[in-house]
Amino acid sequence: MKIYFKTSAIIILSLLLTNCRKEATSYLQRTYEEAVKLHKEGNLNDAIFYYQLTALNCQYHPEDSLTYWWKAMCGQGEVWRQKNFLDHARTDFETVLQTASKYRLDTAEYIASRKLTLISLERQHYDEAYSYAMRAWKMAAKKRYPKTMTNGQENERILAGFAHALSGGQAVSDTVFGQLEKLAASSSLELRTTALKLLSLYEMQDSGKRSHLSQYIENENEYWSQRFQKFTDASEREKKQLIAERDAIAAEQKNTLFISLTIFTLLLGGSLYAMADHRRKHELDRIRLILNQKEQTIHILEEKRESSEKLLSRLKEKEERMAELERRAQKLDEMQKLFGDRKEDMEKATREMEELNSLKDQIQQKEKEWETTEQQLRNRLLYSMEIGRKLPTADNPHQPTLKEYTNLIATDEKKILFLKEIDYCFNNFASGLQKITPSLTMYDVVHCCLFRLGIRTSDIAAMCSLANSTISCRRKRLEAKMEAKT
Repeated sequence: MKIYFKTSAIIILSLLLTNCRKEATSYLQRTYEEAVKLHKEGNLNDAIFYYQLTALNCQYHPEDSLTYWWKAMCGQGEVWRQKNFLDHARTDFETVLQTASKYRLDTAEYIASRKLTLISLERQHYDEAYSYAMRAWKMAAKKRYPKTMTNGQENERILAGFAHALSGGQAVSDTVFGQLEKLAASSSLELRTTALKLLSLYEMQDSGKRSHLSQYIENENEYWSQRFQKFTDASEREKKQLIAERDAIAAEQKNTLFISLTIFTLLLGGSLYAMADHRRKHELDRIRLILNQKEQTIHILEEKRESSEKLLSRLKEKEERMAELERRAQKLDEMQKLFGDRKEDMEKATREMEELNSLKDQIQQKEKEWETTEQQLRNRLLYSMEIGRKLPTADNPHQPTLKEYTNLIATDEKKILFLKEIDYCFNNFASGLQKITPSLTMYDVVHCCLFRLGIRTSDIAAMCSLANSTISCRRKRLEAKMEAKT
């Protein structure tokens, strides 16, 4: 009997959990569908509310509602993008991208990458746009999504690749340039505006031409005018809807107050009135918040339009300057024709320049001779010192034997004395080298000075009591250090 009761309890609990999950899933489905419906109708504020409601309820059942979560987050990000709040949209899509990588949601990763590509292009973050576009392209190549999902992906990849090359100063092939010109003639106003913007930047950076700049400014003004008109229409529509809701709420409050005063007692009627008044204030606050958001959006669009008008006026000023420069160039040509009879003066000036150049060559030759003489005097001074007189160099007048310079600077004291002699004779060469390259040790500076004097590897090995291979390895290491420093 005990086993029977335990089995029955387990079955009943399983059925209850299944029903709860079905109810939760159906609730998520209803809220998400309502959000999509409001989004399509243009009621963006209520759509954001339902998208957030769907995403918040998904945290209680993450195994069953990951799909609804990323769809709700993507929908919310798309609404923020339509309202021109690009930072909020970018945050939502990056959150979807991180979660998709964690749970291997390939479709979510693909859609978020494409949306982030468009946002990065609009914000002129071209390196990020290129990385997101290539990520989406690789996902589509790996999964082979249907054409209905990948529609427009190739255009995004072309725009992002061109923008990445433009920001990095890379060369653009004729094929990519032709593809971008085709996009500049597209029927989509947003796509056409972005392509013309990139073409204008490329021409101004490469050759200074402005063949596409006027078209870009016209399309940019048209694009922002359409967006401004859409936002204005949506604002008016939502404003009318909110006013109607406010009137309905006010009428409902009046009816409620009238019915409550006629049916219930004064105490109950007062409590109902207080509740209705609180609800009215809450709705009015929500309406004020939405209207403030609309006013901010309209203000941003007006600023965009003013910046476009300023850009157009600057273009006209530059065209006037170009015309003025052309007139000045014509005057210069006329002046050159007037002064064409002064060829003799020019030839005389040319001869004087040649004489000056020959005199300059003589001065340079004298400077080289003085440098050679100075080097010889410094070497003689070094060869008159305690360690310098025993150095096995070709021009040392003392010509020391192998026995004399064997273990000549094998100890640290001898190395320090040798560096002091080098600093004294060669104008602080050793200490200056160590200041320029602090990573060099005392032993490295000693070897640099020996290499500078032109002493052979075998003689350096005898002087330092080291092997020839050790000296060769140190030479290569020091050369690599100096190259890295320069």
